[in-house]
Amino acid sequence: MDRAQINRVSVADQVAALLRQRILEGEFLPGTQVQELPLASSLGVSRNTMREAIRILSLEGLLRRSLHRGAAVAQLSLRDVREIYQLRRMLELPAVLAARRPEAGLLEEIHGAVEQYELAVHDRNWSRAVSHDLHFHSLLIRFHGNQRLDSFYKNMLGELRIGMVLVDRSHDNPGALIPVHRKMCQLLTAGKLKQCAAVLEQHLEDSESRLTRIMHAQAALGARTAQ
Repeated sequence: MDRAQINRVSVADQVAALLRQRILEGEFLPGTQVQELPLASSLGVSRNTMREAIRILSLEGLLRRSLHRGAAVAQLSLRDVREIYQLRRMLELPAVLAARRPEAGLLEEIHGAVEQYELAVHDRNWSRAVSHDLHFHSLLIRFHGNQRLDSFYKNMLGELRIGMVLVDRSHDNPGALIPVHRKMCQLLTAGKLKQCAAVLEQHLEDSESRLTRIMHAQAALGARTAQ
């Protein structure tokens, strides 16, 4: 790789970060087409750089690419939500139950993720809160001790990011989510794995229910607006 390629990748990462922020803050709504040329022109970058940024966000699950329509902001269906949460239960609950001898430093990382999540919620920075929330759950998967599973899980959670930002932003009391994460962290540290799994299972149930309700409400609003 030569210097030009390194610089291009660096700029592409910066462009991806900017687009990521716009998506998670709701400037680009789910389903919005992401057009390479107009965006590249508005940001003063090459089309190749924009294409690389779109590839990065596609790998994260924030954008979806199709052969004929190009890239668009990811839009979850109710079936997507059901399947993702089914997988989360299948992977996260056994992970917690397997946390008898965690790798060195993992519990400290989990504590750190909870602290960062709490700060973001207090600041009402929903995109940052979701990043730390999903990082917390990704760390739980490491109790399985399977690197391929870690990568698979992170890619799957990428699809949820937009929906989770919407949930936190719309939550009537987002601060109520803080004690749940803190409780799971305390139970893990104390080695009370069955109790932690029970709290986690209820947490996932509540999270799926909130997201489903919001998606139903959005669909109903869209139907009324279209009339």
